[in-house]
Amino acid sequence: MIVPGIGKIVEGINSVNSAIDSDRAEKVIFLESDKTTSHRLELLIEKAKNKGLIVEKIIKKDSWKYNNRHSVVALCTPKKTYDEKTFDQLTLSNIVVLDHIQDTNNFGAITRTSSAFDFNIVCIPKKRSVNISERTFAISSGGLENVNIVFYNSIFSLIKKLKSLEYWTVGLEMNTKEDLLNVDLNNQKVALFIGSEENGLSNEIQNKLDLIVKINMNNTVESLNASVAAAIAMNHFFKKSS
Repeated sequence: MIVPGIGKIVEGINSVNSAIDSDRAEKVIFLESDKTTSHRLELLIEKAKNKGLIVEKIIKKDSWKYNNRHSVVALCTPKKTYDEKTFDQLTLSNIVVLDHIQDTNNFGAITRTSSAFDFNIVCIPKKRSVNISERTFAISSGGLENVNIVFYNSIFSLIKKLKSLEYWTVGLEMNTKEDLLNVDLNNQKVALFIGSEENGLSNEIQNKLDLIVKINMNNTVESLNASVAAAIAMNHFFKKSS
C-alpha cells in the first residue's frame, strides 16, 4: 500500500535546500557544530528565516534524533505522488520507468540524474521496489524535489498508456545489436526503461517496447551499474534534444 505523499522528513543540506525552494519545508532543524557553522548552512538558515519557516537549533548531539550523517533536516508537507489514474495531471516530459530497482543508492542517483537531464517523471512499481525514505532524498541531493514520482501496478498497462501518449518506449539492455549512440528520435518524447539490478528487463517487457538499445563499451567489465547506465542514456537524449 502506498502512503499518499513522500518526503515528510528531508535530510542533508542539498535536499533541505531544494525542499525550501519547492515550498514544501515547514521547519528546519540544525545541529550546531563545535566548529564554525559552514557558510552553506548559514545561507540555508537565512533562506529559511526569510521564507518565514520555523528554525530550531540543537546544541547537544545527544538531542539530535536524526541521521548522524547530516546536521540539518527539514520537516515538510508530503510531496504528492501519482499513479496511472492521476498520471494525466502531470505536464508530460521525458520519463524514466524503473522495473523493480531495489537499491536505494541506485534510485537516489537515478532521480538526481533525471532532474539534471529533464526526465521529469520517474515511474516505479507499487510492489517489490525501493522504499522512498529520508535516505533516498539525501542520496538524490535535491533531485527528488524536481521530479514527479508515479507508482504503477502493471508495467504492461503503463507501456500501453505511454504509447497512447505518443512516447517512444526505449529499453536498456546489454545483449542487443542497436547502439544507443545511433538513436536519434528527433526530439520526440522518450520513456526510458531500466531493468532491475539483478535481472535487467525481461524478454516479455522487451518485446513490448519500441526499441532495445545497448551502451557500447569494451569487454573489461560485464555490465554497468543501473544508475550509471541510466545516466549515460538520459544524457544522450538530453543532448539530442538540446
